[in-house]
Amino acid sequence: MGNSTYSAFAYKAGSSWVHGCPPWIKILMVPTLNIAVFLLPVWVGITCVVLQFLLALSLKFSLQELYKDVSFVLYYGFLLILVQALAFLFEGNIENWRVWLISQKETGALLIKLVCVMQSVSIMFKTSTSLELREGIGTIESKLTGKYTFTDSISMFISFIPMIAKNWQQAQRAWIARGGKKNIPMVKTLLPVLFFVGMKSAYNKARAVAIRKS
Repeated sequence: MGNSTYSAFAYKAGSSWVHGCPPWIKILMVPTLNIAVFLLPVWVGITCVVLQFLLALSLKFSLQELYKDVSFVLYYGFLLILVQALAFLFEGNIENWRVWLISQKETGALLIKLVCVMQSVSIMFKTSTSLELREGIGTIESKLTGKYTFTDSISMFISFIPMIAKNWQQAQRAWIARGGKKNIPMVKTLLPVLFFVGMKSAYNKARAVAIRKS
């Protein structure tokens, strides 16, 4: 899939067992897995990342898609390592390589856990439509409370994640098509646009729900 059509966390049609899994199970599994990964030793996170990678490949997700979905974590990791290196340099502690190695080990463990979180969320969104996620949330709420009070609000919130990712990709493509580059000025210019478009979409969705309920 090319750069021009890719959108992070966008649904991909398929007939796999993951696509057919009841959405309420996936909704419960994602936070449960992610909490466990942060509480358990790092080798658990490494195992989960490898298994998620193999699962994603079996679902026909391209390497480009997998990279795009975790690219934010990789950028964050690069900045974190850079800041730590500069801190050691300016504090004059660069000679203490043991402390440096410990800090890098902790940073690596954190990044592995964040990659696991991003991959699990990506798999859920890529194998579940917005309607399926809404039905899954409704199933969970009805089992817990016997009624539907927060289903619409929570499902709308969840649906905004792939929508915001799609809007950001479209804004980036428009920026690059006009000769812009991926740099700090791009982020400063596009973030207000993303905020405006997101608020407009949120207003339209909220208005549609209010009309439907009236």
